[in-house]
Amino acid sequence: MEGVTRQTSHVTLCASSSHSVNKAGTTGSRSSAFSPPVITYLDKLYSSLIASPQPLDFLQEVQHEEAPRDAATSGKASAKNPLASLADFYAYMASPAADAMKPAGQPDLSAPITDYYISSSHNTYLTGNQLYSDANASAYTNVLLRGGRCVEIDIWDGKASSDSSLKEETSSSSSSSSSDESSSDEAATRPQMPRRRKSKMERLRKATESHPRLHAISEEIGRFEGFLGHHRSLSGSKPPATSSEPQTLEVSKNSPEDSIQIPARPEPRVLHGHTLTKEASFRDVCYAIRDSAFVTSDLPVIVSLEVHACHEQQHAMVEIMEEAWKGMLIEVTPEVVAARTPPPLEELKRKILIKVKYVAPDHEDKDEDPEEEEKQVYLKHVQTLKQKGDLSSPTSTAAEAPDAAAPAPHKPSKIVQALSKLAVFTKGFHFKDFTQPEAKVPSHVFSLSENAVREAHIKDPNALFEHNRHFFMRVYPKGLRVGSSNMDPGFFWRRGAQMVALNWQNLDKGMMLNSGMFAGEPGWVLKPPGYRSSDADSVIVQRRQLNLSIEFVAGQNLPLPPGQTIDKKFHPYVSCILHLDTPDDDSGDSASDDESDSEKAGYKRTTKTATGSNPDFENQKIEFPPVPNVVEDLSFVRFKIKDDEFFRDSLAGWACIRLSRLQQGYRLVHIYDRSGADTGGVLLVRITKTMT
Repeated sequence: MEGVTRQTSHVTLCASSSHSVNKAGTTGSRSSAFSPPVITYLDKLYSSLIASPQPLDFLQEVQHEEAPRDAATSGKASAKNPLASLADFYAYMASPAADAMKPAGQPDLSAPITDYYISSSHNTYLTGNQLYSDANASAYTNVLLRGGRCVEIDIWDGKASSDSSLKEETSSSSSSSSSDESSSDEAATRPQMPRRRKSKMERLRKATESHPRLHAISEEIGRFEGFLGHHRSLSGSKPPATSSEPQTLEVSKNSPEDSIQIPARPEPRVLHGHTLTKEASFRDVCYAIRDSAFVTSDLPVIVSLEVHACHEQQHAMVEIMEEAWKGMLIEVTPEVVAARTPPPLEELKRKILIKVKYVAPDHEDKDEDPEEEEKQVYLKHVQTLKQKGDLSSPTSTAAEAPDAAAPAPHKPSKIVQALSKLAVFTKGFHFKDFTQPEAKVPSHVFSLSENAVREAHIKDPNALFEHNRHFFMRVYPKGLRVGSSNMDPGFFWRRGAQMVALNWQNLDKGMMLNSGMFAGEPGWVLKPPGYRSSDADSVIVQRRQLNLSIEFVAGQNLPLPPGQTIDKKFHPYVSCILHLDTPDDDSGDSASDDESDSEKAGYKRTTKTATGSNPDFENQKIEFPPVPNVVEDLSFVRFKIKDDEFFRDSLAGWACIRLSRLQQGYRLVHIYDRSGADTGGVLLVRITKTMT
């Protein structure tokens, strides 16, 4: 026996079939040799199992695994008995079959798209906090390669081609260039304009800028001349070409001094408005999405657009998206427009769905004409001046003006029709309440903050749930989460919200739960029975009582916490937390960043402290009280490995498993680090779970 033990003590713990992808986009490895404490317990366990007087079916009686369907129907022998020899037992425990998390299985893609939960990102472009971090197109690559299927873009007007904006525009991030390049390097690659003496026009502009009254007059005249210039060029002229970098056209007059620099149309930018965050190029973001959208999954990606750009820039957005996502956008046909129900998920493979504010097709035509909009704004301004008497003689009155009694121009929509029509199955509407007419519009989406959803739940929980059974809802973090912290997504999933957008920049409790929900899945998870629009009225949500206990045997290759380099000074313990429906959920109280309502209710247990990265937890057993009314598919168990220190205990590693995928028996819980990467470390546990 000792010889067999020595011979097999270097069996490796191989990875499960679905490796996680870390932030760099690389696959985490789970290969590591069995540690001495794990070997000791496996030897003892094997000896006790084979000593049973009656033949023991280890897989069904101890591990509570279901017999393979193909073996049951074909009459063939099932998988090799893990108790045939000690080597076979080691091989089984080192295989994915011994994982505490059950494999995801083949997804059902036949349901309507509103019947799924979607792995979603908030302010995807940011690389850090919400106030002063960088925006970068590579953030979209990161989220999409990690399984995200819903991303967000905040779009603002591109800058004019002034000296200062030239420097800022060319320093914006792109998916093909490093964000670490210096401004001097960028200046070297930027086209250089020939040096020349300042023109009369430039000298006049400089003078007016330094004089407040002259500057105001210049601004007013400039707007008027701009309006005239637009309409002088309407006869067959094309709009100026867009450019990813500011470009200029030089118009020469009689002398070199009269040359005028006319900037080309700037392109939209992506940033968090009214903050110190640095911008990225909208074009770069679109191409980053194109290149990463269907690498890990061919299921659709939803792009949520928050548009702060003017009409002209929105037309530029449409041009860029149609160019970058050619063949990926939904083709608008009369049949699609007339559809009253959303399509099944399987029909939208490799498609990009755009979510943006909806504007009805019969809206005023001027919404699609930036020049007409500019004209109306100018005429309204002139009308105001006339009424004040500023543009009339001292004896004239507003009644004498021929157009003084003309009706005020129609307020144009903030979104142009060309952009709005790209939202086919994800039309954005402003939420007031669930009785508003838009709440019944097919393919509509309501976007609400976490606080607004909790308020809606307090006001009418049934209306909230029924809406989300049939239509899309997107939930995003409240504005005070400037550090990119996250809410508990479980509360919103249990209310049926399909898109719970989280700040992927920060790995906290919310992101751990998101990992537990979507681990090994293609980014879309079918809702449980009772939550779907396709369910019959007789189908109700299945709620059962949970009885759960976990025995912690030993650990292997556990990661050291940040700042700790000496293994002997690492004193790990395990906190085990249940995340599920509690009475506090109905109160609408939001949880703190580090504690959920279930933690406050007492569903948290902790082991005693051990020593080192290969600790012996000595079969410590934790038991949870019986929990009624549990929805197994929407409840989670989370493991946190912490270092027992004098002050705040540092997080060393974690794991999160959806309750419906938590397997019984002797299992290995695979541990992730603070960045979300697989560490190769494991916990050897024995899980006892019953649902009645």
